Amino acid sequence: MNNGIDPNKVWPTGLTAPEAEELHRHLIQGTQIFGFISVLAHLLAYIYSPWLK
Repeated sequence: MNNGIDPNKVWPTGLTAPEAEELHRHLIQGTQIFGFISVLAHLLAYIYSPWLK
């Protein structure tokens, strides 16, 4: 009796392990893109803001 629990699903999301890994990969990639854009924005703000010099 397995009580309807699928051993291939990752708790608590209900995703399979490959689906969870793919979602994690996209989350990490999005975080890296956001980080790059924010570093670029801060660099440009530093370069073009006279009160920071």
